[in-house]
Amino acid sequence: MNSLRRMLDVLGLFRSDQSVIDIDIISRELGYTPASAYRYLRELGAVGLLVRLPRGYALGPRIIALEHQMTAYDPMLQWGRDLVADLVAQTGLDALISEFHGHSVINVLLQRGHDAGPVGGGRGLPMDLFHSATSRVVLAYLLPRQIRRIYDQHAESAQLQHLGLAWKDYSRSLLDIRKKGYCLSRGELHPDRTGVAAPVFDEKRRVLGSITLVGRSERFQAFQETFLCDLVVRAAARLTDRIVAQ
Repeated sequence: MNSLRRMLDVLGLFRSDQSVIDIDIISRELGYTPASAYRYLRELGAVGLLVRLPRGYALGPRIIALEHQMTAYDPMLQWGRDLVADLVAQTGLDALISEFHGHSVINVLLQRGHDAGPVGGGRGLPMDLFHSATSRVVLAYLLPRQIRRIYDQHAESAQLQHLGLAWKDYSRSLLDIRKKGYCLSRGELHPDRTGVAAPVFDEKRRVLGSITLVGRSERFQAFQETFLCDLVVRAAARLTDRIVAQ
């Protein structure tokens, strides 16, 4: 791992229960020497990605500036907002745009419908890789070696063990998603919540993320299942076409 990657991994230490980090935390959780931890904190602070506080370092103002630029110019957001709004208007369900990064699928846009129930992950939060249509439809379109790597890295996790799927069964389930072109999940993240997601691609047919409709199962059942699946697949295809055309 090069030094730039090691430095950027420091940013991954921030979470809801750890809003401030210091040299001891970096050394303990990432295994870096105190000298390296100090150097990375200094460099990240110099470019505004971190800010120094009495108890350590917190995320800096440059993060907000980058977030603003992403909101304004990210292709998935720029060309997908009206599609998400149309999905919500037609169904009253919640609609999401999520993007794939590393080994995570992160929600970047959420528009609520008529339900007040849980979505599974708010904006900026990663989705469960194995129990959500949002993530599984992305995993299904990765290269086989990427899928196997993710499976192996999570083989001992509670997420994957709960499914009880051996590798062959798991890979077969993803192949089935590819054949359908969408993924449907019922009650996997929250009871009485159903979601359907379809993949979004770049110009080389590499999966970028997904569009998802999610809501109370009762509202889902008020529509023909094929109608909702077709809506999401068409919206994802339109977003793909717009991205490719740029």
